[in-house]
Amino acid sequence: MKHLLVHGVYDRDTLQTLRDKGIKAIAFDLRGRSPNLIPYRQLQDLLKHLGSEEVYLTFGGDKKETVLSFLNLLQAELPVTGLIFRDAQPLSFYRDIGHSFYWMFDPEADWKGILSLDAARGVLLPLRYQGDYQRLPELWRLFEERQLDIYLHAESFEQSLFINIHGDLKLSVDLTGEVERSYRSVDQERLKTMKLWRSVHAHTAGQ
Repeated sequence: MKHLLVHGVYDRDTLQTLRDKGIKAIAFDLRGRSPNLIPYRQLQDLLKHLGSEEVYLTFGGDKKETVLSFLNLLQAELPVTGLIFRDAQPLSFYRDIGHSFYWMFDPEADWKGILSLDAARGVLLPLRYQGDYQRLPELWRLFEERQLDIYLHAESFEQSLFINIHGDLKLSVDLTGEVERSYRSVDQERLKTMKLWRSVHAHTAGQ
């Protein structure tokens, strides 16, 4: 499961389910308006239950000081693999953070400048922008030149089934209400039986 990054974990049971499924990359959402926002104390608790997993912190539209404050606080708990930015801020914002990051592609943003920064480690390509990034050969040349990690991003487990993973591409997926029994209450049995797991296992076995 090293090719799957799951976003938006906010409770211990879900974290355990994903670990049981072999997920090795998990993103915790710190965006203030996100339905998957995880409170700081709850995040501290979940970090205690992690082992060798890659840990990402997701931000969007935040001030630089806010990002750095979270990063400084949490580095003492567990080293953060990278930051994920799901926004379109000025180039100077990403440059001044001073930490490795992944960026969610936005065709209206300065994608060339952002992904050319030394701290840029990878990009998340949302399915909804597929028509845009497929028509940008310069973008794909940049990916190759910078040797960036490329995640095709699905906004739900259902949408992930329409993504064809091949070569060095990876898959990124959001936890949404489709796996909840009620608001912010994940149905673990439903999560365990999502079709995505079969397709990812098949992809892994075929490598």
